[in-house]
Amino acid sequence: MRVAILDDDPSIRAAIGRLLRTSNITVTTYATSIELFDSIAGFAPDCLVLDLQMPGMTGVDVMHYLSRRGMRYPTIIITAHDEAGSREMCLSNGATAYLRKPLDADELFQAIGAAVERTAGP
Repeated sequence: MRVAILDDDPSIRAAIGRLLRTSNITVTTYATSIELFDSIAGFAPDCLVLDLQMPGMTGVDVMHYLSRRGMRYPTIIITAHDEAGSREMCLSNGATAYLRKPLDADELFQAIGAAVERTAGP
């Protein structure tokens, strides 16, 4: 399984990357949406983990940008700033899960598994 992580906080990127690699998940991390856009086709992730609030584009903006280009990936939105309505807005815009930081490892693994399984179909 391949997961792409986009978060502007280097410590969050590193921590999630280390956690996922312990389960033999191939991880690529990105600090900016531009980095992600420049390399996503070559990496072909099975799932995206996107920070909701970042400088420039939000996680939802990134989902829309990719979708408009025919690149649809199961996406988990993560956030440290859980505001009223954010969960519903993210899920209604196509996110497969919405998780609050600090992340619970089991919850993250479940969300990734469910997201990838849902897109794999029967």
